[in-house]
Amino acid sequence: MPFPADTTGTNAADQRFGDALAVAELPVIMEIKRSGPDGEDLLQGRSAADLVRRYEELGAPALSVVTGSWFGGTARLLDEVVAATSLPVLVKDFFTKEKQIRQAAEAGAAAVLLTATILPDRLMPTLIDACLDHGVTPFVEITAAAELSALTRAGSCVVAVNNKDIRRRESDDPDLSRSHDLLPRVRAAGAGLPVSASGIATPEDAAALLAAGFRGLLIGTGLLRAEDLDAWFGELRALLHDAESAQPGTLDVPAAGEPGRPDQGASVRAG
Repeated sequence: MPFPADTTGTNAADQRFGDALAVAELPVIMEIKRSGPDGEDLLQGRSAADLVRRYEELGAPALSVVTGSWFGGTARLLDEVVAATSLPVLVKDFFTKEKQIRQAAEAGAAAVLLTATILPDRLMPTLIDACLDHGVTPFVEITAAAELSALTRAGSCVVAVNNKDIRRRESDDPDLSRSHDLLPRVRAAGAGLPVSASGIATPEDAAALLAAGFRGLLIGTGLLRAEDLDAWFGELRALLHDAESAQPGTLDVPAAGEPGRPDQGASVRAG
């Protein structure tokens, strides 16, 4: 189940993020961030290395680290996470320049966040090209179908639907219906790996999104607040197993050749 992509201007190292998510048994990108939008301490005394080890034990295919200052992040946090893991790492910050993308790649990031909601349409293609030139996956985050119009080289991007509003520092209540509504549009745009991100608090939320056809989930606060992560993921696995047993094909993974799923044997060229 290789991740499709435009092969121009990329190299073999670029496969890490997309391939890791595409073949994961449980495609949950597990996130590390210091605080919530209201300043809530989400680490609760745990170090970045502690969380990396815990997420690896849970079978994370990839990690996300928030370096944006709105959430208490720093560049040092990325360094700590990269030093503690061999998993591909997404770095979440407000990337607006090629220089920032290059620096993230040099620091070991396998993917970087491009927030369509706040980026001018004319800038998105330039930043996508910069990501691929520097060997990282463009992780393009949207909140509305209109934002897909700026998407280029879609097969090389992970496209994530944010269930919150970054313009409000994600202090609003999550709207998971946004992900369900936008999934067909994301697929139609040619995105290789549609992801639902933010506001996924419970195993039931996660199972419903995977059953709808998302190829990955990005979960931060929901996991950082969870009292028992083993129980959380145990319940998610049980829900997915029950859904598959009741209705074969419930996960609705597109067949080879359909939008959102490459033909077998396609080459991965995105981080």
